[in-house]
Amino acid sequence: IYLLESGRVDRVLHVAPRADDPLYWEAIASATPAEVAAGTGSRYGPAAPLATLLQVLAAGEHLAVIAKPCDVAAVRNLMAERPGLPVRYLLALACGGASKMTKTWDLLERAGMAPAEVAELRHRGHGNPGPTLVRAADGREFATTYLELWEDEGTWDLQWRCKVCPDGMGEVADLVALDCWPGGAPVGEDDGFNGLLARTPAGLELLDAAVAAGAVTITDDGLPVDATLESWQPHQSRRKAAVASRLRAMAELGLPVLRTPGLRLAAAEMRLTAEQRASEQAGARRRLERR
Repeated sequence: IYLLESGRVDRVLHVAPRADDPLYWEAIASATPAEVAAGTGSRYGPAAPLATLLQVLAAGEHLAVIAKPCDVAAVRNLMAERPGLPVRYLLALACGGASKMTKTWDLLERAGMAPAEVAELRHRGHGNPGPTLVRAADGREFATTYLELWEDEGTWDLQWRCKVCPDGMGEVADLVALDCWPGGAPVGEDDGFNGLLARTPAGLELLDAAVAAGAVTITDDGLPVDATLESWQPHQSRRKAAVASRLRAMAELGLPVLRTPGLRLAAAEMRLTAEQRASEQAGARRRLERR
C-alpha cells in the first residue's frame, strides 16, 4: 500500500482468492490500496503469482512483485536477461514450502464440507496467527488452530520441488517478511509482529522510507541476524542443510538438478554429520523411486 500511495510503483503483482472459487488463488496486479487489502492473508497451497507477469510488464508500468522466493528468483533471472524491465521492488515471504491441494482436501474432510460448499477459506487472520477458518455458503463454520494444522511437519504434504528448495528465506529479494516466533512456532496469539529482512540497498532504502512515513513501525531494530533467524526459522536451517544430499539423490537417478550459485549449499550441509548426509540422500532416493 505504501508503494502505491507514495508513487514508487504503479501496480503490485500478488495473489488473491479467486472470485469463483475461494479454495484457489490467482495473480492480481493491484493499482489501488483497496485492491491490495482485498488480497491480504496467508495462502497455504499451490499458487502461481507470475502467471500474468509478462502481460503486466508489457504495459510498461512500474511494478512491485510479492511472491515466494522461487518466484522472486525467476523474476531476478528475467531481469538479468532483459535489462530495463520496469520491476522496481521484489518482496518475498519466508517460505516453508507450498503444500499440495491434498492439505486443503484434508481440512475440508475434517470440516465436513464439500469443496463446492465453501464460501471462504482463511488460513490465518483475525489475530496472529489467528485460526484457520472455513465458512460454508449456508453459514456453517469450522475452525482449527495454526499449530493443529502445521505442528507436524510430516503432514505438510509439500511439493517435491519445495523439499529441494535452496532458498526458503528469499535471498534474492529486496525485502523479506517472516514469522518471528522463537522456536519457530507460536505459543499463542500476539499483536501481529512480523520480522522484516532487508537484503539489498533498494530494500533497505524502501524499509527506511516506509518507517519514516509511518507505514511500518519497527520495535526491535538491528537484531543479530544469524542468532535471530536461527531462533525464528529453525526449519529453514534444517532444510537448507539437507538440500545438497537430496540433490545428489536426484543426480544418481538421472533427474535434472538445480544450479544454486551463491547459495552456499556445500557449507550448509557441513552442519550435518556424514551419517546424516547419507541418510538424507538415501531417504530422498527412496521417495523418488516411489514417485
